[in-house]
Amino acid sequence: MTRLLALAAALLAALLVGPLTVALVYATLAPTALAPLLAGADDTASPEPPETSDTTLPHTPTGGSRPPGTAATVLAWADAHVGQPYRMGATGPNAWDCSSFTQAAYAQVGVRLPRTAQQQRDWLAAGRGTPVIPGREQPADLIFWDSYLGRTVIGHVVLVDDPSRHRTVEAHNTRAGTGHFTYQPDHHRYEIWRPHASTSGRP
Repeated sequence: MTRLLALAAALLAALLVGPLTVALVYATLAPTALAPLLAGADDTASPEPPETSDTTLPHTPTGGSRPPGTAATVLAWADAHVGQPYRMGATGPNAWDCSSFTQAAYAQVGVRLPRTAQQQRDWLAAGRGTPVIPGREQPADLIFWDSYLGRTVIGHVVLVDDPSRHRTVEAHNTRAGTGHFTYQPDHHRYEIWRPHASTSGRP
Protein backbone atom coordinates (compact mmCIF):
# COMPACT_ATOMS: atom_id res chain seq x y z
CA MET A 1 0.00 0.00 0.00
CA THR A 2 2.92 2.38 0.76
CA ARG A 3 4.33 1.79 -2.71
CA LEU A 4 0.95 2.51 -4.28
CA LEU A 5 0.71 5.84 -2.45
CA ALA A 6 4.21 6.75 -3.61
CA LEU A 7 3.29 5.82 -7.14
CA ALA A 8 0.13 7.94 -7.05
CA ALA A 9 2.12 10.91 -5.80
CA ALA A 10 4.74 10.42 -8.51
CA LEU A 11 2.11 10.21 -11.22
CA LEU A 12 0.41 13.34 -9.95
CA ALA A 13 3.71 15.21 -10.00
CA ALA A 14 4.45 13.86 -13.44
CA LEU A 15 1.11 15.09 -14.77
CA LEU A 16 2.11 18.56 -13.74
CA VAL A 17 5.41 18.26 -15.61
CA GLY A 18 4.23 16.70 -18.85
CA PRO A 19 3.40 13.58 -20.85
CA LEU A 20 7.05 12.62 -21.38
CA THR A 21 7.64 12.41 -17.63
CA VAL A 22 4.49 10.29 -17.20
CA ALA A 23 5.84 7.82 -19.73
CA LEU A 24 9.19 7.64 -17.94
CA VAL A 25 7.54 7.11 -14.53
CA TYR A 26 5.28 4.38 -15.92
CA ALA A 27 8.19 2.58 -17.60
CA THR A 28 10.19 2.69 -14.36
CA LEU A 29 7.51 1.66 -11.90
CA ALA A 30 5.07 -0.51 -13.84
CA PRO A 31 7.07 -3.75 -13.68
CA THR A 32 7.12 -3.68 -9.87
CA ALA A 33 4.56 -1.41 -8.28
CA LEU A 34 1.88 -1.38 -10.99
CA ALA A 35 1.77 -5.10 -11.62
CA PRO A 36 -0.17 -5.95 -8.41
CA LEU A 37 -2.50 -2.99 -8.99
CA LEU A 38 -3.22 -3.99 -12.58
CA ALA A 39 -3.82 -7.55 -11.47
CA GLY A 40 -6.24 -6.39 -8.77
CA ALA A 41 -4.00 -7.67 -5.99
CA ASP A 42 -3.07 -6.19 -2.64
CA ASP A 43 0.70 -6.05 -2.31
CA THR A 44 0.39 -6.63 1.44
CA ALA A 45 -1.51 -9.90 1.04
CA SER A 46 0.25 -13.19 1.76
CA PRO A 47 0.57 -15.55 -1.16
CA GLU A 48 -1.81 -18.51 -1.23
CA PRO A 49 -0.16 -21.64 0.18
CA PRO A 50 0.45 -24.30 -2.41
CA GLU A 51 -1.98 -27.18 -2.48
CA THR A 52 -0.61 -30.26 -0.83
CA SER A 53 -1.61 -33.88 -0.97
CA ASP A 54 -1.78 -35.26 2.55
CA THR A 55 -1.50 -38.99 2.35
CA THR A 56 -0.98 -39.45 6.08
CA LEU A 57 -3.64 -41.73 7.51
CA PRO A 58 -5.39 -40.72 10.75
CA HIS A 59 -3.83 -42.21 13.83
CA THR A 60 -5.59 -45.44 14.70
CA PRO A 61 -5.06 -46.64 18.25
CA THR A 62 -3.46 -50.05 18.45
CA GLY A 63 -3.64 -50.41 22.20
CA GLY A 64 -1.73 -49.06 25.15
CA SER A 65 0.77 -50.97 27.20
CA ARG A 66 0.20 -52.55 30.57
CA PRO A 67 2.63 -53.06 33.44
CA PRO A 68 4.22 -56.52 33.40
CA GLY A 69 2.13 -59.07 35.24
CA THR A 70 -1.21 -57.30 34.85
CA ALA A 71 -2.59 -59.65 32.20
CA ALA A 72 -1.17 -62.69 33.97
CA THR A 73 -2.85 -61.71 37.24
CA VAL A 74 -6.22 -61.05 35.58
CA LEU A 75 -6.15 -64.32 33.65
CA ALA A 76 -4.91 -66.36 36.60
CA TRP A 77 -7.97 -65.27 38.58
CA ALA A 78 -10.28 -66.04 35.64
CA ASP A 79 -8.76 -69.48 35.07
CA ALA A 80 -9.18 -70.30 38.75
CA HIS A 81 -12.95 -69.75 38.38
CA VAL A 82 -13.47 -71.75 35.20
CA GLY A 83 -16.22 -74.31 35.73
CA GLN A 84 -18.37 -72.15 37.97
CA PRO A 85 -21.98 -71.58 36.89
CA TYR A 86 -23.35 -68.64 34.94
CA ARG A 87 -26.39 -66.91 36.36
CA MET A 88 -27.84 -63.63 35.10
CA GLY A 89 -27.30 -60.93 37.70
CA ALA A 90 -24.91 -63.03 39.79
CA THR A 91 -21.84 -61.29 41.19
CA GLY A 92 -19.92 -64.22 42.71
CA PRO A 93 -18.23 -65.70 44.51
CA ASN A 94 -19.75 -68.97 43.26
CA ALA A 95 -21.72 -67.83 40.17
CA TRP A 96 -21.23 -65.06 37.64
CA ASP A 97 -22.65 -63.29 34.65
CA CYS A 98 -20.36 -62.00 31.91
CA SER A 99 -19.72 -58.53 33.29
CA SER A 100 -19.40 -59.46 36.96
CA PHE A 101 -16.77 -61.99 35.85
CA THR A 102 -14.66 -59.38 34.06
CA GLN A 103 -15.29 -56.90 36.87
CA ALA A 104 -13.95 -59.32 39.48
CA ALA A 105 -11.00 -60.35 37.31
CA TYR A 106 -9.81 -56.77 36.83
CA ALA A 107 -10.39 -55.94 40.49
CA GLN A 108 -7.37 -58.18 41.16
CA VAL A 109 -5.14 -55.48 39.66
CA GLY A 110 -6.96 -52.47 41.12
CA VAL A 111 -9.09 -51.65 38.06
CA ARG A 112 -12.66 -51.14 39.25
CA LEU A 113 -14.89 -51.67 36.25
CA PRO A 114 -18.59 -50.73 36.43
CA ARG A 115 -21.22 -53.44 36.72
CA THR A 116 -22.70 -54.11 33.26
CA ALA A 117 -21.08 -54.77 29.90
CA GLN A 118 -22.40 -51.54 28.35
CA GLN A 119 -21.29 -49.52 31.39
CA GLN A 120 -17.85 -51.08 31.26
CA ARG A 121 -17.44 -50.23 27.58
CA ASP A 122 -18.64 -46.65 28.07
CA TRP A 123 -16.43 -46.19 31.13
CA LEU A 124 -13.34 -47.32 29.21
CA ALA A 125 -14.28 -45.16 26.22
CA ALA A 126 -14.45 -42.13 28.52
CA GLY A 127 -10.65 -42.06 28.77
CA ARG A 128 -9.99 -45.01 31.05
CA GLY A 129 -9.05 -47.45 28.33
CA THR A 130 -7.42 -47.71 24.93
CA PRO A 131 -9.27 -49.00 21.86
CA VAL A 132 -7.55 -51.90 20.15
CA ILE A 133 -7.71 -52.75 16.47
CA PRO A 134 -9.18 -56.22 15.88
CA GLY A 135 -6.32 -58.56 15.19
CA ARG A 136 -3.98 -56.74 17.59
CA GLU A 137 -5.62 -57.77 20.83
CA GLN A 138 -3.52 -59.11 23.68
CA PRO A 139 -4.26 -61.42 26.61
CA ALA A 140 -6.66 -59.87 29.16
CA ASP A 141 -8.06 -57.30 26.70
CA LEU A 142 -11.82 -56.92 26.92
CA ILE A 143 -14.04 -57.62 23.91
CA PHE A 144 -17.58 -56.24 23.83
CA TRP A 145 -20.37 -57.16 21.44
CA ASP A 146 -24.12 -56.98 21.04
CA SER A 147 -26.37 -59.85 22.08
CA TYR A 148 -29.90 -60.33 23.32
CA LEU A 149 -30.30 -56.60 24.00
CA GLY A 150 -30.27 -55.72 20.30
CA ARG A 151 -27.88 -54.81 17.52
CA THR A 152 -26.86 -51.40 18.84
CA VAL A 153 -26.44 -52.22 22.53
CA ILE A 154 -23.44 -53.91 24.11
CA GLY A 155 -24.72 -57.05 25.79
CA HIS A 156 -21.70 -59.27 26.36
CA VAL A 157 -18.08 -58.91 27.47
CA VAL A 158 -15.24 -61.42 27.49
CA LEU A 159 -11.58 -61.59 28.43
CA VAL A 160 -9.09 -62.44 25.69
CA ASP A 161 -7.15 -65.50 26.81
CA ASP A 162 -5.16 -66.52 23.71
CA PRO A 163 -5.32 -64.11 20.74
CA SER A 164 -3.57 -66.52 18.36
CA ARG A 165 -6.41 -69.03 18.84
CA HIS A 166 -9.18 -66.44 19.30
CA ARG A 167 -9.81 -67.98 22.69
CA THR A 168 -11.60 -66.32 25.58
CA VAL A 169 -12.10 -66.99 29.24
CA GLU A 170 -15.56 -65.82 30.25
CA ALA A 171 -18.89 -66.38 31.91
CA HIS A 172 -20.59 -67.60 28.74
CA ASN A 173 -24.23 -68.54 29.38
CA THR A 174 -26.44 -70.61 31.66
CA ARG A 175 -25.80 -73.81 29.70
CA ALA A 176 -22.01 -73.55 29.35
CA GLY A 177 -21.15 -71.64 32.55
CA THR A 178 -17.68 -70.16 32.83
CA GLY A 179 -14.86 -71.47 30.69
CA HIS A 180 -12.78 -71.07 27.56
CA PHE A 181 -14.58 -70.30 24.29
CA THR A 182 -13.82 -68.71 20.93
CA TYR A 183 -14.59 -65.26 19.54
CA GLN A 184 -15.07 -63.83 16.06
CA PRO A 185 -15.78 -60.24 14.95
CA ASP A 186 -19.08 -61.27 13.34
CA HIS A 187 -21.31 -58.97 15.36
CA HIS A 188 -23.13 -55.71 14.72
CA ARG A 189 -21.25 -54.13 17.64
CA TYR A 190 -17.72 -55.40 18.21
CA GLU A 191 -15.12 -53.46 20.17
CA ILE A 192 -11.88 -54.31 21.93
CA TRP A 193 -10.60 -52.24 24.85
CA ARG A 194 -7.53 -52.34 27.06
CA PRO A 195 -8.10 -50.84 30.52
CA HIS A 196 -5.53 -48.38 31.80
CA ALA A 197 -3.65 -49.60 34.83
CA SER A 198 -4.47 -46.37 36.69
CA THR A 199 -8.25 -46.63 36.34
CA SER A 200 -8.85 -47.40 39.98
CA GLY A 201 -11.69 -44.96 40.61
CA ARG A 202 -15.35 -45.68 39.97
CA PRO A 203 -17.29 -43.59 37.45
